[in-house]
Amino acid sequence: MYVDYEQDNGVSFLIQCCSDNEDLFEGYDSIVGDSSFLAKLEDVELQMRQCHDQQTPKACEDDLSDSILAEDFRDSPPRALPSSQLEFQKAVMTPHKSPSRGAHNTSTPDLMNPRPAVKHSDLTANKPPPKARRSMKEHLKKMLIDNAATSSTVSKTVQQKEAVMTEEMSFAMQAMESISAEQDLGPFFDLPSKVKDLILRLKGIQDLYEWQKTCLNLDSVQQRRNLIYSLPTSGGKTLVAEILIFKELLCRKKDALLILPYISLVQEKLHMLGDGSRGAILEMTLSKILYMSKSTQIIGMSATLGNVGDLQTFLNAENYTNDFRPVELKEYVKIKDSIYEVDPREETCFSFSRLLDFKYSSGMQKMDPDHIVALATEVIPQQSCLIFCATKKNCENLAGMICKYLNKEFLKHKKAEKTTLLGELKSSGNGSLCPVLQKTVPFGLAYHHSGLTSDERKLVEEAYSSGVLCLLTCTSTLAAGINLPARRVILRSPYVATEFLKRSQYKQMVGRAGRAGIDAMGESILILQDKDISMAKKLLSAPMEKCYSNLLHDGGRGLLSLVLSLIGLKITTTVEQVRDFMKGTLLSVQEAQVSPERSLWDLTVESIETLKQKSLIEVSADVHQWRRNICSSIDLSYCDLLYQDLSKGLEGLLLNSFLHLVYLVTPYDMVNQCKPDWMIYFRQFTNLSAAEQKMATAVGVPESFVARKAAGQSVRKSVDVVVVNRLYLALVLYSLLKETNLWDVSDRFQLTRGFVQTLLSSASAFGSSVLHFTEELEEFWAYKALLSELTRRLTYCVQAELIPLMEVAGVMEHRAKQLYNAGYKTLAHLANADPQILVQTIEKLSKRQANQIIASAKMLIKEKAEALQEEVDDLLMLPSDIPSFASQSNK
Repeated sequence: MYVDYEQDNGVSFLIQCCSDNEDLFEGYDSIVGDSSFLAKLEDVELQMRQCHDQQTPKACEDDLSDSILAEDFRDSPPRALPSSQLEFQKAVMTPHKSPSRGAHNTSTPDLMNPRPAVKHSDLTANKPPPKARRSMKEHLKKMLIDNAATSSTVSKTVQQKEAVMTEEMSFAMQAMESISAEQDLGPFFDLPSKVKDLILRLKGIQDLYEWQKTCLNLDSVQQRRNLIYSLPTSGGKTLVAEILIFKELLCRKKDALLILPYISLVQEKLHMLGDGSRGAILEMTLSKILYMSKSTQIIGMSATLGNVGDLQTFLNAENYTNDFRPVELKEYVKIKDSIYEVDPREETCFSFSRLLDFKYSSGMQKMDPDHIVALATEVIPQQSCLIFCATKKNCENLAGMICKYLNKEFLKHKKAEKTTLLGELKSSGNGSLCPVLQKTVPFGLAYHHSGLTSDERKLVEEAYSSGVLCLLTCTSTLAAGINLPARRVILRSPYVATEFLKRSQYKQMVGRAGRAGIDAMGESILILQDKDISMAKKLLSAPMEKCYSNLLHDGGRGLLSLVLSLIGLKITTTVEQVRDFMKGTLLSVQEAQVSPERSLWDLTVESIETLKQKSLIEVSADVHQWRRNICSSIDLSYCDLLYQDLSKGLEGLLLNSFLHLVYLVTPYDMVNQCKPDWMIYFRQFTNLSAAEQKMATAVGVPESFVARKAAGQSVRKSVDVVVVNRLYLALVLYSLLKETNLWDVSDRFQLTRGFVQTLLSSASAFGSSVLHFTEELEEFWAYKALLSELTRRLTYCVQAELIPLMEVAGVMEHRAKQLYNAGYKTLAHLANADPQILVQTIEKLSKRQANQIIASAKMLIKEKAEALQEEVDDLLMLPSDIPSFASQSNK
């Protein structure tokens, strides 16, 4: 990931560092979004609209009359602002004036000029309708957009562009010069008091913890120096980050970038410095920021690290640490019938706590030898429980087993809400419902792992957060990405799959125990067998883990990618500049520990030579300047293979079917995650057309090979296993494109729904990368149009007529089908829809969801219109370099 920042843009950059006993998620943990500051702004706006219906406009204004942005602009004295901010200020402060229009035959506001409803009493009094007011969320979004690029109205000529650039640079310099002299911009850590009011309203937080106040008042924060702050799980680190972001947006009028870990949060790679290839990506990003922009502030969040000094040196940062945790955590282990409290100070690491005396029948003892049912029912259903299992199958089996022994009274607890949940799960599956969830949900139980679709996971998380579900059986992925705390956390074994737990994994899991504001304490119970006691003691008493550079991970792939991107992005153009850049990496700080035998510069020179051999770069012998030949959108380890596949494809590209193109965009990195079922493979192969079978043979998978494997016969002729497995995944994707029903395809190929969904999203992303790859090589011109359409199909994977509706926020396939069948077939239909009619027409659509859909459709249409208008303006603009008679005469 590369973030390209200008030298003086003053962007604040917040990151999370890899840690030993912290999962780093807190307020941003849940993809449900309940704890996100901005996610709830729409709820506030909805309340305000309801207030409008019940009170006079004056009463509503007294409650929350304007956005925090509008208030901030009014209260602060006039200052020299960049053009984009002047545009924004003008929009906020100037009442909206719309031209008169003809009568409307719908209650929906005009698309480009929305008008609020007017009460009958207002009409009789001849009062003008209240002015339209942007939501706070829209204000913030517009702030980010305007910060990112100047208005199109000031960029139509070269002269205007130069003036705007000069103005922006001047403002940036003034901001940097005056930042230390700026006094109290507001009563709440230099922010308007309305921010504090919103935190109370949206998060229920009346006051900050003492450590948060101390941290926000640090000199390094006030003077915008780099900082790393470290605390245990649930200490409130994310709220500090949110306040710092708001200071950048509202006070300094600058942008802020927050990098979150873990795929379950942001559907992207988990960015932590000490974590494999993902750590290498973050290290590369930070190194580029440090090298290119000295004014960018970097804030790192983590738990206590064993070598935080290395990170301080790397980031040129100060460190603030505190051991605060709002809820006390008690850690226990269970060995046979006894519970022991974890105490690393004890010589044995454990101290006896209590003896278990559960009245199990012989049959129940055989089914549940670890007494998990008894341990869980000590807290559920009134309180919550998480049970971590080693595998996905264990999760499903355990949830089913627990239900067998639960009292029937569990069925009565929140019965109506659980019935609603089952209906929503069935709706998300287009009428299909997981049989395990169908059995467990009535008891208030569910499983949670990557085999669920994203919609299913979201529904399960929401139900658990609201108390509809009281117990989840889950894999370690839940601990590493979602804020779902519990009164009690049970670890069924000290393993993740077949690997023994690492200290960081253990701390992530037990860190889920204890709900701030609900529980006085949280507790975790690790179930141990005799054979695991010795390893468990080492685990529990191990020192804090350290964070190391991963640029040399996997044979130095990170270093290769870094050098290539430095050249391709023209961050460095000479050998000397590369050498200077490398001195600013974490790898340079830790060179003695990470690479004791070879110097960093030797490794860098070797990487340059490797790139030259692959013809990815060329070096000019005259001035030691380089240029990049091929885009680095593809992982370097796959570049050669992709080039060969694309070249071979040109020799006989199958055009009467999507299969060949689908094969070319099937991600290489998912090939090893799935082993073919040979009978299924053979059945799907025989269903292919003759042309498609010929294409399969051409890439290296003849029908005879698949038939022999399905029959259990030996195969004499060797084949490329990667090609065979990749074609199998291509058949899965091809089935999805033809049928679009994820449940049917996952059942046909006997794969989990979550895996098929992940395969689809990965293929879409990889397809975009392949498209960029072909655009940079003229020999692959034929692929451009073909891959563009395929990537679009893979992105939505629905029938072509539903794709425009799927662009709308909150509209998935099932909802798109509902809308289409109800007559809402285009964005224009949705943008001009009446929310009341939408709610009445579309099953299980709330008023809030209807308003969101309409607002999103309007925004999309406006964006498309603006893009088209800009194209028109560019076409009509007089070229600045048009030949003149005078210039011709001079020649």
